[in-house]
Amino acid sequence: MNKKTLIAAIKYSVALGIVAFLIYQVLTGKDSESFKSVWENRATWNVMYLALGLLVALAGLSLTFIRWYFLVRALDIEFRLKDAFRLGFIGYFSNFLSLGVVGGDAIKAIFISRERPDKKPEAVSSVLLDRVMGLYALTVVCAIASFAGSQAVDGTLETAAALQKIAEVSLAISIAGAVAGLLLIFIPALTGEAIQNKLERVPRIGATLKKLTFAIYTYRSQPVLLIALTLMTTLVHCLFALSVFAIAIGLSVSHPSFVQHLVISPMSNLAASVPLPGGIGAFEVMFSKMYVEGGYAAGSGLAVALGFRLVTIVNALIGVVYYINSKNEIEQLEPVTENDLG
Repeated sequence: MNKKTLIAAIKYSVALGIVAFLIYQVLTGKDSESFKSVWENRATWNVMYLALGLLVALAGLSLTFIRWYFLVRALDIEFRLKDAFRLGFIGYFSNFLSLGVVGGDAIKAIFISRERPDKKPEAVSSVLLDRVMGLYALTVVCAIASFAGSQAVDGTLETAAALQKIAEVSLAISIAGAVAGLLLIFIPALTGEAIQNKLERVPRIGATLKKLTFAIYTYRSQPVLLIALTLMTTLVHCLFALSVFAIAIGLSVSHPSFVQHLVISPMSNLAASVPLPGGIGAFEVMFSKMYVEGGYAAGSGLAVALGFRLVTIVNALIGVVYYINSKNEIEQLEPVTENDLG
């Protein structure tokens, strides 16, 4: 077993181990009935809502590919929408696969870099900015939903207080991010070559900081596009929250309101950013915890989280067709991953 396969195996073991422990903890705890009853009462499941959850999640995922398409086209790189979907689905599927292949973002960056080698730095910057934009929009959705939820919460005072705290932290991050973004866009010296070279010397994360700064420098002349795509990204997170909400209704479990899911879903997706295959384990932990914070049973939260996990896997399977058709190309990317992204 080579080193990469061993690391991937360890990641899968950790991710699946976390999920297994969560299930064991719920089954042996006070919320065991709430979790068992979901399967026992499967006759009450609403298939229409479950199907809606699947389709809404697919719509949200598709919007992320469309967002990346606009980011690439803004760099004057020849790129088709169907290419964005092809590489997007391959990358999404690869995030779950994690065995013998590079990460999903790296695959997207390398593919497009090889198709347009003269635009390699710009191509990599589009992928980096796409990821940062998604993470930033999480805080915006959390801030707005938390404030709305804390004012009209159906749960306990503790729930309202928890939402208020999340709202304050999210709002602070959102404002800081917006101010920093505007400064970086309108003051060229903050992202110029001199700054990029200085950031490159930062231990361990210097290369990433340089690429990110270059990405901002590349797009600084198109603030309207960045604002529009950020708004699109907030819609993406709203769709994912709607998907989770529909699954909760479909499974007929006691669940928070849609507004509260606008907090729960982004927080859980943020936790899923940890380097585990598809964020498996981290998402389920945070989701169950947020349900408990809202005054609902951990068993219900875990059931909904696992339902959404199944939805993400089903959507990722769409990438299998693209992956199989491009398997030889993807395998050839491994030996040159660092050079292509460096």
